[in-house]
Amino acid sequence: MYITHPLIKPNKLEARLYQQIIAAMALNKNTLVVLPTGLGKTAIAILTIAGMLTKKDGKVLFLAPTRPLVEQHYRTLKEILNIDEDKIIALTGKISPDKREKLYRQGKIFVATPQVIENDIISKRINIDEFVLLIADEAHHTVGNHAYSFVAKHFKDKCRVLALTASPGSDIEKILEICENLGIEHIEIRTGDEPDVRPYLLTVKIIPVKIDLPLEFRKALKLLDEAIKDRLKFLKEKGVIDSVRITKTDLIELNNKLFSYDDEVKYELIRICSEALKLMHAKELLETQGKSIFLNYMEKLQNQRTKSAKNIFEDNRVREAILLLKNTDVEHPKLNKTVELVKKILNNNKNERIIVFTQYRNTVEKIVNLLKQEGINAIRFIGQASRDGKGMSQKEQVEAIERFKNEGGVLVSTSVSEEGIDIPTVNYIIFYEPVPSEIRFIQRRGRAMRGEGGRVYILIAKGTADEAYYWSAIYKEREMKRLLKNLCEAVNRRLKKKLEEQKKEEKKEEKKEITLLDFINKDNINKEEKEESKVKIIVDVREKTMAKLLHDRADVELTTLEVGDYVLSDRVVVERKTAEDFVNSIIDKRLFNQLKDLKKVEKPILIIEGENFSRIHENALKGAILSIILDFGIPIIFTKDENDTADILIRIAEKEQIKEKRPVMIRHGKTAMSLKERQKFIVQSLPDVGGALAERLLKHFKTVEKVFTAKEEELLKVEGVGKERAKKIREVLTAEYKE
Repeated sequence: MYITHPLIKPNKLEARLYQQIIAAMALNKNTLVVLPTGLGKTAIAILTIAGMLTKKDGKVLFLAPTRPLVEQHYRTLKEILNIDEDKIIALTGKISPDKREKLYRQGKIFVATPQVIENDIISKRINIDEFVLLIADEAHHTVGNHAYSFVAKHFKDKCRVLALTASPGSDIEKILEICENLGIEHIEIRTGDEPDVRPYLLTVKIIPVKIDLPLEFRKALKLLDEAIKDRLKFLKEKGVIDSVRITKTDLIELNNKLFSYDDEVKYELIRICSEALKLMHAKELLETQGKSIFLNYMEKLQNQRTKSAKNIFEDNRVREAILLLKNTDVEHPKLNKTVELVKKILNNNKNERIIVFTQYRNTVEKIVNLLKQEGINAIRFIGQASRDGKGMSQKEQVEAIERFKNEGGVLVSTSVSEEGIDIPTVNYIIFYEPVPSEIRFIQRRGRAMRGEGGRVYILIAKGTADEAYYWSAIYKEREMKRLLKNLCEAVNRRLKKKLEEQKKEEKKEEKKEITLLDFINKDNINKEEKEESKVKIIVDVREKTMAKLLHDRADVELTTLEVGDYVLSDRVVVERKTAEDFVNSIIDKRLFNQLKDLKKVEKPILIIEGENFSRIHENALKGAILSIILDFGIPIIFTKDENDTADILIRIAEKEQIKEKRPVMIRHGKTAMSLKERQKFIVQSLPDVGGALAERLLKHFKTVEKVFTAKEEELLKVEGVGKERAKKIREVLTAEYKE
């Protein structure tokens, strides 16, 4: 039985009652849907789109975390929805910003990565008011500073929101953060045990495979353990940890805390903590990945030439462990076990497809080479980021997936294929190592929850971090299911309470705004003038995080700047450095070349953000700061964090643009102003005319000449020009110049 709907093509979408119930709820409330892989989250999205566009005229935005998933949803929507295909548009960073701006006017349904939409919100290319529905696939990403959170923040109060995920996590506070960021009013959950979904859910059998480490590995690990324990004992004696039984996560948190210490042994504590962390990571690599990857890491560490790295290699136990492993041909037994499992599966069915997941690219290469030696069609699949020239381009990724679809065999992949990739039916998964995250555990396993259901083999090195990670993921998933089952109503109650509190706060704010407006009217301050007081800041494209923070308080323009990170007026340019980057730029001697470029502008400013100057001696730091101020004549502003920096940038921009009436433009660099930019620049020189008003004046009068010759009554016809402003403009244009 299929869905019958005017916006859904006949015989294209199977009618499932639970999907229809969830979609009906999503049409009435902002809804988070938690549904196991294979139960049709995309089908719910399509039902919701069809229902919403039947009720309201408007546009739909469908967010997906990766380009391949964008393409997959785009194809699915075109295949199933009974809507003109040219009205369904896929947007990725490959499409130029100008073309995207045109597509927003032409299309009806847009499938895009959140990063693209984030850029277009900041650059004002997209009109959010035109949208009636936001769909956020893989909604568990909507936390922290992710692009999902930024987009959701701007859409959630403008349109209906449908959020979809297979795994929101086991932390109720994180679930509430996702809900708050998306404006969720209701949660719909199916764990797979419910009678209405059970017939559609395929089961996956998890098979842990325990592996003994070779003697040489055990000896080397014992030596590394002794080196780690000595460092942990030192930290315990200094009172910064309670026990030597401490995790890597605990040490990372401690390392961050140590920077705020005033103790005279602060830098020694940081160094010892860093050494312990590096050794713990090395130990974990040997336990879970093998000799080659461990030795590669140690070689890179030795080349760092930092004090902590030097101390590690002065430790006889570390040197002995390295020598022991260099003199053995034994590799990690997981490699042979992986080949053994693959051969066993393919012997039963030579056409079977298998995915092998592993954390490290070097391990991918090793597994692929071993499988090819056995005559098995092994396909490498890794991320796009280029580290040591080993990344894959998007074209290579697409080709790899097409090969896997057409030829079958074994896809050997890093975490890049856990979600957001259109991979065909797979019945067998091999985890080269367990992952402690329940979300990643579910996403990886979900690749075998298609077709006939399947088996997941998890390779576990006995007595190592593998065992802890395996049980951690199992426990967290059980906890998540328990939480979702038992606390769904509680979460919905908390959401309802939060929404009620928000509404009360909004009413209070409305009352405050009315009072403020009354006050403004008493002082005869024009409302349009108040709106025009929003400053403009030109931000370098590499400073996108700050652009997001500034967006609500300023008119942000993203561009590639040759000098500095922020242009606040025609004379003020700001270079921003975190404390860590500032120290690194002193060490690698980048800083003073950058300052020479910054000196080209009339009023350069350097902002140094944060307090982590630990890699450099205090005297060297003070010397660099004094040189910047005295030799280069560049003032320095120190800020606590990103929010503090944003506040400083806004304040400087307000002083320059509102008080000093200075325009915002880039006066340095090779690129000349376009005719349009020059016209805007000239009109912005008029009193109280910012970028937005300059554009409105030019659109209304068509030429700069007509703007300058317009009478007061003609100026008043332009939105944002009141009597006071029109009078000031005419006064500047007609008053006689006096020496």
